Amino acid sequence: MIRKKTTAELVKERPSPAKILDLPRVAINVVVDNVRSLDNVGLIFRLCELARVEHLYLTGYTGHPRLVDDEREEGLIARHESRIFKTAVYAVPFQPWSYHQNPISVIKQLKQQGSQTIALEQTNQSLPYHEALYQTPLTLIIGHEREGIKEELLKLADMQIEIPVLGLGNSHNVATATGIVLYHILEKTHQI
Repeated sequence: MIRKKTTAELVKERPSPAKILDLPRVAINVVVDNVRSLDNVGLIFRLCELARVEHLYLTGYTGHPRLVDDEREEGLIARHESRIFKTAVYAVPFQPWSYHQNPISVIKQLKQQGSQTIALEQTNQSLPYHEALYQTPLTLIIGHEREGIKEELLKLADMQIEIPVLGLGNSHNVATATGIVLYHILEKTHQI
């Protein structure tokens, strides 16, 4: 007979918070540029932590948790943290991340380190995500929910990939799309 695992059983299967910080990470970075929804940012934190992503780069006007010497208004910081932490659940303290105003310098630096750069965007040159060839180290670029990835970032990418849309909508939610593609990349690069 099938029995669902209890929360206590699931928690027992996971490493302790002290041990999780020492576990190896996969050679995948995620760059999130100009994502408006704090709920999406929180979900992307959660996805990256669960996948053991090396680093999450939040850029542009993407909301983010408190920084050391944060110059933003305290009310704004509190609102960002409240929404992000709610959907990230416990991920934020365990996922390496940083905030950068300019994503171009981040992507250029990662490319100089030999990272294959993939833009998750619907373009006239996009490959279906399941047909692309991936290699690590890899940088996955995610963009604005409606406007997508900025042109100057698309030009930096080695390739663009997209998720086929079979229904009426134009695209998938940005966090959902990140999860679909991230776990496919993990599988194709033999990380899982």
